[in-house]
Amino acid sequence: MRRAPQLAVLAAGAVLAASAAAPPAAADPRPPGRDIGRETLAENDGWASAEGGTTGGAAADDADVSTVRTWDELKRAVRGDHPKIVYVEGAIGAMTAADGSALACSDFADPEYDWDAYVEAFDPEHWEGGEDGPLAEARDRSYQAHREHVLLTPGSNTTIVGVGDASLTGGGILLESVENVIVRNLAVHDAYDCFPEWRGEDWDAEYDNIEVSRSRHVWLDHLTLTDGETRDHELERVYGAQVDRHDGMIDVIRGSDLVTVSWNVLDGHDKTMLIGNTDSNSHGDRGRLRVTVHHNHFTGLTQRVPRVRYGQVHVYNNHYTHGSGSDYAYQYSWGAGVESGIYAQNNSFDMAPGIAPEDAIVSWGGTALYEEGSIFGGRPVDLLGAYNAAHPDAPLSSDVGWEPERHGKIHPTRAVPHLVPAKAGAGRLR
Repeated sequence: MRRAPQLAVLAAGAVLAASAAAPPAAADPRPPGRDIGRETLAENDGWASAEGGTTGGAAADDADVSTVRTWDELKRAVRGDHPKIVYVEGAIGAMTAADGSALACSDFADPEYDWDAYVEAFDPEHWEGGEDGPLAEARDRSYQAHREHVLLTPGSNTTIVGVGDASLTGGGILLESVENVIVRNLAVHDAYDCFPEWRGEDWDAEYDNIEVSRSRHVWLDHLTLTDGETRDHELERVYGAQVDRHDGMIDVIRGSDLVTVSWNVLDGHDKTMLIGNTDSNSHGDRGRLRVTVHHNHFTGLTQRVPRVRYGQVHVYNNHYTHGSGSDYAYQYSWGAGVESGIYAQNNSFDMAPGIAPEDAIVSWGGTALYEEGSIFGGRPVDLLGAYNAAHPDAPLSSDVGWEPERHGKIHPTRAVPHLVPAKAGAGRLR
């Protein structure tokens, strides 16, 4: 009994010594208060709120909440279909090894692949058609190795959210056959394809910044998507065709459904947003591809903003800008494809001289497009009327067969040029 106080003192001293020796815990980079990782899509915020809504990883246990700072950590953190929240901190490069060292395209090249030899083999001067052969097979192996490394493939019930100014560069996000995924507050730059394929008439790059394939209940919010330091139009031309390194920015394809795309910035790109990738309905697209696109800033984009097949797509309160100094020439914004139903409301267009209201729409086999409340060049314009006046032999009907029921506040169009640039894009959620 007399020794107990001495033992207590020794024990307390040991605890203090251990505390002093232990390294300090890493500071939590997430701001106090609001936790955007736990946030879910609002009840009526577009198509992704239908049929049970989109919650991502909001139900995750604390053990399934992580903060990542490297590509290897991120790829491991998003695996599996259990609820999980992944906070992305800092600038992460997809072209890095597990030890953090930088990788190059050559690190993924098959031993039998050589770019110069590939170009020579498919030279139209002597190429007789077909895509088989040792060099084509070596290119395919190289492409598959690169693709496996630089595409992030989250499982279902996942929330990925950037902390502050977080970014991914050199890769893309592929949502393949998953459900209930949220990606927010993150920049994704330069989804670069090291091994584009010659298709006889053009060069085909495969990677999108974000691809939604065979997936449902997806919310893409407050993202910034760019081509980074790579400008396709500045790249070399081979066989008279530009060697592309990028495909789309946000593609929703192969029967995907119930998607909301909100408050994003998409900047400087060619084939931007494809909803439905085939005219054939081979992926069961009919009755699916229901997508809401709202409060996005689309700037310096050539085409497909969006181009739609089959889907019922609500496009509202978006701000379209294309200046005379844009890297990419303008073609159109809304593409009405086969059996498509674009319902456009209160969108604003601030375009360079020479771009006319009738240029905003193109028909790719579609028969209808609904449009109201558009402002073009600072004045209200009937874009559908302008298109039909310029195409009297193939006008589009305004009857798309549906009306949106799930949406948040639709702002007056004159507010859009001020509201959207001020609030859209990565790093805005704190």
